[in-house]
Amino acid sequence: MLKKTFLISILTFLSRILGVVRDSLIAVCFGASFQSDAFFIAFRPFDLARKLFSEGILSISFIPVFSETLEKKGRSQAAALVFSFFFFFSIVGILIVLSGIFFAPLLIKIIAPGFIGHSYQYGLTLILLKIMLPYVFFILITALCIGVLNAFGKFGIPAVAPLVFNLTVIMFTLFISKRFNVPVIGLAIGVTAGGILQLVIQIPLMIRLGMLKISFSRLFHPGVLKIAKIMIPSMIGAASYHINIMVASFFTSRLDEGSVSFVYYADRLVQFPLALFAVSVATVLLPEISKKNVLGQLDEIGELFSQGVKLVFFITIPAMAGLMALNEPIIGVLFGYGAFHAAAVQKTAGCLFFLAIGLWAFTGVRLFVTLYYSLMNISIPFYSGIITIGLNLILCPILMNLSGLNGIVLSVSISAVAGFVFLFINIPGTMHIRKKEIIVSACRSFFVSVIMYLLVRQTAEIVLPLLSSRVGVVSGVTGCICIGMISYLGIHQAMSSPELAIIKKGIRKKTS
Repeated sequence: MLKKTFLISILTFLSRILGVVRDSLIAVCFGASFQSDAFFIAFRPFDLARKLFSEGILSISFIPVFSETLEKKGRSQAAALVFSFFFFFSIVGILIVLSGIFFAPLLIKIIAPGFIGHSYQYGLTLILLKIMLPYVFFILITALCIGVLNAFGKFGIPAVAPLVFNLTVIMFTLFISKRFNVPVIGLAIGVTAGGILQLVIQIPLMIRLGMLKISFSRLFHPGVLKIAKIMIPSMIGAASYHINIMVASFFTSRLDEGSVSFVYYADRLVQFPLALFAVSVATVLLPEISKKNVLGQLDEIGELFSQGVKLVFFITIPAMAGLMALNEPIIGVLFGYGAFHAAAVQKTAGCLFFLAIGLWAFTGVRLFVTLYYSLMNISIPFYSGIITIGLNLILCPILMNLSGLNGIVLSVSISAVAGFVFLFINIPGTMHIRKKEIIVSACRSFFVSVIMYLLVRQTAEIVLPLLSSRVGVVSGVTGCICIGMISYLGIHQAMSSPELAIIKKGIRKKTS
């Protein structure tokens, strides 16, 4: 598991670095303005679709059924299922694009009611939304390919897809957007182009695996209906965080100019450790646990999952503390250029602090949802998603009135904690998940992370004000991060933490 996760984590890390470069370029070119707000509101449904489908969430409902078909009925039936699903997704994608063209004004009124009173911003958002509509079709088909490849243990090409997407958007931002009177239109075209290229790179490996065999005599495979029945509740359970971020955008559209952009940039930084560790581990765990479940190896499932959760918490909890301790310096270093002024840095940093509070819960939900769905348990994650989304809908307006923008993102964090607790306490005893060990491990990481937070925060407050040049500040922030890592790992080494021992053992095996 460590070996496979390492590959995905490296590729995901590169993708997230390019994602930060992409967002930094957007910040430099557009700042926190009407244009950036219009783009992020228009992009939010497509970003949600990308996370729902191409980042492994579709795989949660697809891979268990596909693995069962592959193991019990053979490759020909698995290929028939893939083609049937391809046909189904093509129809759905075309209908979404056509419906979006006609109902785009209604969609904008729903997701950004605060834009209705601003005719320019509303009109621009409408144009950008229509330009990016074809992206939905391509992301659906790409997601199907990713699910199939992951089920075969082919994680490399799917993990490269976000790299291709980010590179495409960067190229369009640098070289194409300036050719338009309204530059942000070039950015929207880049999103659609990136979606096309993401699909193109999946096709050769799908053909080599024999999973793109055309057979019109088998358009309606029974497995498609089985997957379709669990897909919507699966997405509600697995994508509650992304849905809540979209709800947050709904409320922030009513606030001052730039508020939508502040939440977007904070979310992007929280997504970095979330995707790098939780999504990477979940991507590897899903096919592994699905196969073991089909073979009835429940004891091995409990061992594998418990180790995975402890390792992810061991890494993401200090990442949470680091983002909170260095929230403003990190935002300043990454985005504080050009049109992204000092006030924008400060407001984005506030959003990052309160959103990072829930990082451990976001990762926990992602992992436990993967466990439930690999065991074909749909109801518990669905109810967890309903609790998370419902609580966020209640808390958002309340906390917005109390604390403004920061209250909205705090609502997302609190809601995620509630959803995680529900998932954790409802694990079936037959799974032999080591709950006590997970709790002890997480508490140990929290304790050490608090010490690390205080040390890093104090160091940053003393050192960073003394640095005036941009290079000096970047070096200072990097130094603070290194101090945090060294202190965190050093304390765990002194405590002889079992999680650190597992990681060291995995590294030794990989290098030997």
